[in-house]
Amino acid sequence: MTVITTGNEVKRIARYYRTMGENLVKAAGDMTPSYALTGQLYLKKNGHNGPWIMLSVPAGLVRGVFAAMDEPGIELPPSGPDDNLVPHISVIRPEELNAIGGAEKITERGKSFRYRIGGLVSVKPSGWQEMSKCWMLRVHSPELQQLRRSYGLSSLPNDGKFDFHISVAVRRKKVLGRNEARKAASDEDGQEAAS
Repeated sequence: MTVITTGNEVKRIARYYRTMGENLVKAAGDMTPSYALTGQLYLKKNGHNGPWIMLSVPAGLVRGVFAAMDEPGIELPPSGPDDNLVPHISVIRPEELNAIGGAEKITERGKSFRYRIGGLVSVKPSGWQEMSKCWMLRVHSPELQQLRRSYGLSSLPNDGKFDFHISVAVRRKKVLGRNEARKAASDEDGQEAAS
């Protein structure tokens, strides 16, 4: 055990801990966005309304967020053949591809692009008729924005109306509503089914 005997020693130790604490506060306050996540750009030939340019996303990322969610009636977003999960970031929509002369014009397919994840948001999806709600992670990627601008497109999809995003959950229409199975269960329990 060390015994401090002088006032100077006490001041030196206090100065050391004060400086260390200030450095920790500075380090915590100096947070800069990290674009450490990457995906590979690819062409989805048979997408909704035609071919799409997309960025691959690990399925584990989507499954992890989905597993942590506490929302009734949700399911993983179907996006692949046979409604399988195929996580992605939509980069260029079919109508945008047509406007620039087709998917063959995109020479960056197969290249990696970096992005970072933003907040989890929910929306009522337009154009996805069977779904009442969709949850997605916002995505920010200066590299994807630059790619779109290099082809004469807006920085963000659909003339800037949509953010880049990763869909992580959906809820089908009428999932939370009363249905025949629930009404039958209420009757069997001896309770009157509400109308």
